[in-house]
Amino acid sequence: MSKKWVALLLVVCIGLAGGVGFMRMNADTEGPEIVFTSEAPSVYRSDMSNEELLTGVTATDRKDGDVSSSLTVESVYEIDDSHVAVTYTAKDNSNNITKQKYEMEMDPSDAGKASEDTSAFGEKTDNADSAATTGVDAEQSENPEAADHAEENADVAAVEETPTPTPEVDEAAAEKEKQEAEANAMSDQNPRIYLKDYLIKVPVGTSVDLLSYVSEIKDDSDDVYTLWRKVQITGEVNSAVPGTYKCTYYVIDSQNNISNNAVLTVIVE
Repeated sequence: MSKKWVALLLVVCIGLAGGVGFMRMNADTEGPEIVFTSEAPSVYRSDMSNEELLTGVTATDRKDGDVSSSLTVESVYEIDDSHVAVTYTAKDNSNNITKQKYEMEMDPSDAGKASEDTSAFGEKTDNADSAATTGVDAEQSENPEAADHAEENADVAAVEETPTPTPEVDEAAAEKEKQEAEANAMSDQNPRIYLKDYLIKVPVGTSVDLLSYVSEIKDDSDDVYTLWRKVQITGEVNSAVPGTYKCTYYVIDSQNNISNNAVLTVIVE
């Protein structure tokens, strides 16, 4: 009897191994193909919508067929003064993702706008303040006693002045609140990914470690260690070129549930 059981177990094991091999051979692990037709735009304008950027772009999967509805514009970044690179992504029904870059010429009227936009959070000098300061300086140079009183008043003003939040701090806080609210609204079966910051500014030439901005990942089935190994980041930061870059973070758990998209905006200036 023991030999018969051993033989039966061997047959079962061989059958299971064959079944696993068959499933692996037939598993869909290939992402869709992104194709740019003659109708795809060749000139980029800063006011172009996603619909315009997706015109003439198709996505076809070997198993699922036409999956053009999954196409998204992931990021746009300036290569040089006259060219931009647009990154497109497409996903099939098995969550296989394809990412492809497409280079376009920049409309001459838009040249340099990306660099100008990065200065939106920079400090600006008010002409009225400058004029007032000049007037005080002139008065102090003519009247030393007035200069002493001016210094005393300046010290009092410095103590009583209440710090005002900067525009970039306000925007970063608002973006953090918005994206974390979207993550918290996800179904319990979906993993959730949170970032330390959602908007940062870095000087030109600074290396950006994108993974270091992930603060927490949650899921109802997979452990944290497993989820960290599955973090996907789409988009990139060209720190050598000033501009605004967006990187999207997401996780797919072992049940093929996809997380929220956490978007990090990196401003290189």
